[in-house]
Amino acid sequence: MLFASEYTDERKLANRYVLSLMITVNTATLVFVSTNFYHLLYYTSVSIESSLGFNVLKLEKGIWYSVQVAALCFSHIYSIVVFVAKSQRSKGDYRKRAFFMLIGVTIPAVVFIVYILGLGPAYIDLLPFSYIFMGLLIGVGLFRYDILFLTPITHEMVFNAVDEAVLVVDRKGMLISFNKASKQFFPSLENIMAGESIHLIRELNDYDFELNRSKYEIYDKIYSFKVIEMKSNRGRIYVVNDITESEQAKKQLEILATTDKLTGIYNRRYFMEKIESNVIGGVFVIIDIDNFKEINDKFGHVEGDKVLSYFGAEFKSFFKDHMVCRYGGEEFAMFIQDDDLNKVFIKLEAFRKKIADNEHDLNFTFSAGMAKYDIDRISNAIIEADKKLYEAKENGRNQIRY
Repeated sequence: MLFASEYTDERKLANRYVLSLMITVNTATLVFVSTNFYHLLYYTSVSIESSLGFNVLKLEKGIWYSVQVAALCFSHIYSIVVFVAKSQRSKGDYRKRAFFMLIGVTIPAVVFIVYILGLGPAYIDLLPFSYIFMGLLIGVGLFRYDILFLTPITHEMVFNAVDEAVLVVDRKGMLISFNKASKQFFPSLENIMAGESIHLIRELNDYDFELNRSKYEIYDKIYSFKVIEMKSNRGRIYVVNDITESEQAKKQLEILATTDKLTGIYNRRYFMEKIESNVIGGVFVIIDIDNFKEINDKFGHVEGDKVLSYFGAEFKSFFKDHMVCRYGGEEFAMFIQDDDLNKVFIKLEAFRKKIADNEHDLNFTFSAGMAKYDIDRISNAIIEADKKLYEAKENGRNQIRY
């Protein structure tokens, strides 16, 4: 029964209480058989029978014999049922393995039933002989179909061949085992042995084992944690993988998707998504660098890119608490959650003067248009701000209109 339970991984019926009961019954049987002369609980009488032409023991069964028979029948029936279920869930060689095991445990069960019903040779118990055939079938399964393929040695090879760190702990948080890769992830494991607390791993001092976070940063590394709960709350298995490169690549992709490469501020698409998802109104600003085409024509596109890059950095720094973006070409945009146009104008005017007085190799200025933005009416704000920008351009540039 224990072998069938271990092989098929069945634990619901063959739990520790049932197995303890079976061990108790069999231990009691051993004692009662050895001391039967004093109480006659197992055999009520023992005599010699010579009617078969040779002497055999004639045994009359007692009360405890029935108890032992019940335990043996339960064990056989359990084994047959779990191996039938195992064979139905398996295919190929795995089904053949389960089939050999099923036939092996069925033979003693059939022989035992024949003996109990009195259908076999009188007084002769053939059950011990049936185990020879069971042993042969299990032997074929062991050597031909590798029933015990995952031996402890094979298990150790598989365990240590895994690139991820694998930490096995009991319900009290004590390390049961860990593979070689774990020491590369957590160097402090060199001084920790199985049986000691997982909390002794210095690199995991800040990891919350109750929350079981899926990601954890250690120094310059990012690790993913997969937590597997063992059956019957026996403990946990932590599978740790280094995802630093993939996380960095993901962050880089996010930056590329949201940021203008030249200026380092938001691109237009992401900027507009953020504004449209905003639940509070504010002020929308469009900025245009004055005479930028002349800068490109006179000094070249390299110098023009330097102007854009410089302006983007200054724009982002000056309005670090607000959303700014490169709107397109030499145009920039900004959104400020403030209903007071005068306040926004004062801030933007201070920035305009700073740019106009900059010490950049190429002196330049900008013009801007401002408009109030009400929720769900961004198109109106854009049109109005663009109109004000045009007015600033028409009236001499280097100014802000609203």
